[in-house]
Amino acid sequence: MRRLNTLALSLRNILRRPYRTVCLAGVVALLMCVLTGGGLLTTGLRNGAESLSGRLGADALLVPAGYEHEAEGALLRGEPSAFWFDAELAERLMADVNIERATPQLFISSFDSEHCDAKVQFIGVDPATDFVVSPWLSESLPGGLRDGDIIIGSKITGKAGSFLTFFGRKYTVAAKLAETGIGFDTSVFVNMPTARTAFRDYIALGGQGGSTATTDAVSSIVVKVKRDVSLTEFSRGIRYGFRAENVGVVLTKTLFDSVSRGLESMITVITVIAAALFLAALGVLAILFSVTVNERRREFGVYRAMGATKIKLATLILTESALVSFTGAIVGAGLIALIYFSFDTAIGLAADMPYLKPNAEQIAFTLLTSFAVSLIAGPLASGFAAGRITNSVTSVLLRENA
Repeated sequence: MRRLNTLALSLRNILRRPYRTVCLAGVVALLMCVLTGGGLLTTGLRNGAESLSGRLGADALLVPAGYEHEAEGALLRGEPSAFWFDAELAERLMADVNIERATPQLFISSFDSEHCDAKVQFIGVDPATDFVVSPWLSESLPGGLRDGDIIIGSKITGKAGSFLTFFGRKYTVAAKLAETGIGFDTSVFVNMPTARTAFRDYIALGGQGGSTATTDAVSSIVVKVKRDVSLTEFSRGIRYGFRAENVGVVLTKTLFDSVSRGLESMITVITVIAAALFLAALGVLAILFSVTVNERRREFGVYRAMGATKIKLATLILTESALVSFTGAIVGAGLIALIYFSFDTAIGLAADMPYLKPNAEQIAFTLLTSFAVSLIAGPLASGFAAGRITNSVTSVLLRENA
């Protein structure tokens, strides 16, 4: 018995019972898929929230009342929207005494037609006053945006130097942004003169609501409030002071808090599901291992009669369960990698929240952590069965199975 190799004997035993092995490994593979998938989804959501926080360099967005939800959708999910103030109202809003800095933006929704290569959110910014978008746009295009050039989000097909058509006019792609995990990934950025040109084309092509807008209209005012003014006070003052003009306020802190609450709720659900599955997997594995070990009483009795120690038997059972767990974890890792990397974009869209794909380091950490948890599931579940069999005496084992 001393010459028997525990690993080789364990491998022979699990191969001799393929159906049982497949069932046990399948449970571990499912556990691995859920743990890894949940971990990657959680990490992506956290990355998206951090990206949103890092790009919300303003305190509030002033938009036409009734379009607050559209403004949030454009920011968070890149949902194409089109709404406007007239220029005179925009000037009065930016002159409010409680505002420290302000910059206008123009939102134009491209068409799902032959006039546009894609239906996206066109966003015009004023480089002279912009303090939110331009600083990180400059990372992709240090020289700034020229008239007629566009910067496209990471999920828009195209590359620097190529041409894209919007509203029947060709634009040069000056740069493509790195992924942000928010609505900017499906948005097109232009300077304000280019946005005005696009807006005139939009109106000429019969864009929705365009007939009531002037070409110098503004969609939103992005503002930073003075330090000694509370955001609640500022919001109330704008809504009351401009109630006749129907001005709405989107507070970025409220927006971020809403995203954070949604994120924490989703993470809690994922964690509960993963924990419940882990406990369920342990229970199923424990039952299966107990049944299996009970069926092999005679085999273990022979080992004991041949001189195998209790520790040797326990080691054999634990090694078998570790091999099964290892196999299941490998299969689960392969499955989740195939699913995740094939549908990562769809997963991000389905989340309906800011979502930024985990980087290589985060993916590796999640895989290794999930693999370690899945790997210990088998030995942990088989521990009870191993303890029962090793506490039985050789004579009882042989007599029961004679």
